[in-house]
Amino acid sequence: MGGSAAGQVASAEAVNVLLQEYYFGDLTRKIPARLKSAFQRAALHIYDLSISHTSIRNMKCTLTALLLQQNRFFIGHVGDSKILLLRDDKIIHLTKDHSFVGKLLRLGLISEEEARTHPNRNILLKAIGDGPLLLPDFYSGFIKTGDLFCLITDGILEHATEEELKAFLRKQGFAKKGLTRLIAELNRRGGYDNMTIMTVEVNKVPC
Repeated sequence: MGGSAAGQVASAEAVNVLLQEYYFGDLTRKIPARLKSAFQRAALHIYDLSISHTSIRNMKCTLTALLLQQNRFFIGHVGDSKILLLRDDKIIHLTKDHSFVGKLLRLGLISEEEARTHPNRNILLKAIGDGPLLLPDFYSGFIKTGDLFCLITDGILEHATEEELKAFLRKQGFAKKGLTRLIAELNRRGGYDNMTIMTVEVNKVPC
């Protein structure tokens, strides 16, 4: 989280705990339960650290995870990073922002264009580290051959529309070189926030 004390520490710790809890936890539990437990453990860990050390007090981060298993996807989500699905030349939002502006947008009080430049667009309503208990969002669905999942931080869509993002991905491809060019272009537009993008393409769905 930009402006959050030791945000980079919170991010690294949250990812480590999430992976450890999911892959080395109770493997007999079903995927949604394992993912939920991993998010809760990560939230508790970050909160415990933040109240135990003065130098990292109040540290927080967002956390968004995508898991592909056989013919399904599973998502755990807290914060204002996003997972988009590019399918049949349409962009589908698979997550909702836990932000003040995101709530205004869902209520129809502001437009998407207004949301991009709103002065309070960086105010989060939920984040890892807010407290010892966490209620993340969870989503699941079926995947199709040709699906492209796009994981982005909030800075990406502050400097590009969804249509521009879709056109760029279709034109430049999904390899690291193309994504690097995208980040460079957004920086030229005045990008200042954290801008990270990751893509996952489904080449074949298991039978």
